[in-house]
Amino acid sequence: MRISKPIPFSCSLALLFGLFISENVSASDPFSACPTEAFVIQKQSNTPKSYGVNLATGSYVVLSEDMGTGNGYNGVGFNYHDNYLYGWDYASGSLGRTGIDYQIAALSVVKDSSASTAGNFFVGDIAINENVWYGYRKGKGLFKIPLDNPASYSMTVIPGSINFATYNITDFAFHPSDGYMYSISNGSIGKLLKIDPATGEASNLGTVITSDSGSFTFGAQFFDPNGNLYFSNNSNGYIYKLNVNSPSPSAVLFAYGPASSSNDGARCALAEVIIGDDVDFGDAPDSYGTLLDSNGARHTMSEDLYLGASVDNESNGYPSPLSDDTSDNSDDEDGVSMPTGFEVGESAILLITAKGSDGYLNAWFDWDRDGSFSSDEQVITGESLNDGQNTLSIDVPSWAKAGSTWARFRLSTQQVINPTGGVGDGEVEDYAVTITETGVTINYYPSSSTYTTLAYEDLYPDQGDFDMNDVVIQLRLIEYVKNNQVRRIGFEAQLAAMGAAYHNGFAVHLPGVERSKIKESVISWSIDGIEQMDSPLETGQSNAVFVFTQDLKQYVTLEQGCQYLRTETGCETAYRTTWSFEIPFESPVDENLVPAFPYDPFIFATPNTDHGLAAKNVVGANPGRQLEIHLKNQAPTDKFSTNYFGARDDASTPSASQYFQDENGMAWAIEIPVTWKHPKEKVRLDDAYSEFVDFAADSSGATNPTWYENATESLTFND
Repeated sequence: MRISKPIPFSCSLALLFGLFISENVSASDPFSACPTEAFVIQKQSNTPKSYGVNLATGSYVVLSEDMGTGNGYNGVGFNYHDNYLYGWDYASGSLGRTGIDYQIAALSVVKDSSASTAGNFFVGDIAINENVWYGYRKGKGLFKIPLDNPASYSMTVIPGSINFATYNITDFAFHPSDGYMYSISNGSIGKLLKIDPATGEASNLGTVITSDSGSFTFGAQFFDPNGNLYFSNNSNGYIYKLNVNSPSPSAVLFAYGPASSSNDGARCALAEVIIGDDVDFGDAPDSYGTLLDSNGARHTMSEDLYLGASVDNESNGYPSPLSDDTSDNSDDEDGVSMPTGFEVGESAILLITAKGSDGYLNAWFDWDRDGSFSSDEQVITGESLNDGQNTLSIDVPSWAKAGSTWARFRLSTQQVINPTGGVGDGEVEDYAVTITETGVTINYYPSSSTYTTLAYEDLYPDQGDFDMNDVVIQLRLIEYVKNNQVRRIGFEAQLAAMGAAYHNGFAVHLPGVERSKIKESVISWSIDGIEQMDSPLETGQSNAVFVFTQDLKQYVTLEQGCQYLRTETGCETAYRTTWSFEIPFESPVDENLVPAFPYDPFIFATPNTDHGLAAKNVVGANPGRQLEIHLKNQAPTDKFSTNYFGARDDASTPSASQYFQDENGMAWAIEIPVTWKHPKEKVRLDDAYSEFVDFAADSSGATNPTWYENATESLTFND
């Protein structure tokens, strides 16, 4: 099916009605088959109104404006055994039956004492494996009405069920095969409940959906034959889906349906959810949500709302490179023109051609090229379009990654919409786009082919053996700059040596750069070429701190007979672990606000490990993150314990901005801007490099500035 000119609405309406009504039947007859659509009953102005809803897209039609009663009709279920709808008729205070005329016929029901005082029901459904309607009322219990004998209906309470009648639900649905009822509880936290019809007892299978604002009321809940439970939120009509057979069920927003404060639903649970022949899918790679099994973006086609000159239908998504346009030689991706291209950090123009003037446009670009559309990649949100061509401007963020990627555009009367899921009208169009970046200067420290060396003594606050080889890291820093603003930074590092008995972590601190300035979701980093999924941006810090590892020892590979990594003769060839980071800023930062190279690299005591009695006595326990060792005169991070200042050999004077040095100016951490020969195990730094003492004592750094070039070779490690 292809729409390039309007199709009369009566044609598409008749297609949906055909799912429910066959010719030459009387008004009181049952439905002729197990319908594929869902029935939704709403009470508007005290008049029950029925809808037919396509769960795949959320599209719906009105089946009856008036179901023939002056009050509510709730607890409705579809009866697979006789193809009628049954539900609680508030007007008669009894069970009602509905056929293809969508009129409620009240039934005479004999009630036991508990049922007669239970009042009206808004929770109910009909079992699959028995011809029985079940209804629930909180605080009253679970009740049943057998439907086998139309001449005699009786309603009884499930014995003991009042003891379990504490769960807060507004509908439940029978599973197509296991005999249990399932429901999503109401409130800001929706829990999946499995209810035993024999007792009324509910098992909590866990939280499946949460709300950051407001509460859910799931008044209409349905099953399909595969164990997928669909549930509609009354307030906005959003239809969610989860599979109750999954080991860890979780709800996804599946489609957008009709909203009402009074909502109930019924469906033949043995009927597949079908797409139909008037649905438009996207065609980006399936990681973006294209196939129906991936909750792909899809729209019921409308004759008066779409993008460009045409829209065509698909039975499912056709992910690139096998897009529907390739398969049928019909290119309906014709509604968006991109005349300016997409330059990182610049604005771009979009020309949008719309058919219809009552639609809203939502659009996403995969700026970080990770194969998905995230909330911070939405570039257009609920933009009202005019019929014809519309000109819109978007900003390409500075953290976007240059290269090939995808964009998705969705036009619908639904103003708030996700990049995936079904919508009842409009069109989705996906486009392959290219992000470019020009005019960026890359600054390396110390150079693009060399490393600076960082060496640490980890016995702080004691000077210890001062061999400065407990941790030796080689580090290269990278800044990407345009128009005197830093867009992102990078680290490349390797573990050069480790002569420590204690466990230490390694991190880099950016003094003066707030943690919030970092675009955390787009950080990419790897260890030995393996991409890492967790975030290295440390929590609980005001400034940005990036943790390479909590424990360097887990990356130490030793030769046989070696105690330490590359500090002992014969231990020269151990593998060096490497780290690589690329860290974008939320928005570019002025160069003068980014700290000078080499920033602030530091080591810290690995949490929950021993770090010596001297370190432990200062804070009264194993120090963990409270103990940090920074370069001379670099202030610590928020996690450091200031109790270490002035303890043991430390002579820090924070008021004078003097940190991590002893009374002679000797530091526990040093930087050497070359690949450096560190001292051997148990060899003091000032013995291996005799000029270091005078250098350290001169706060100006003018004395022996190249002390690291003049070593006593026999005392340094050479490989």
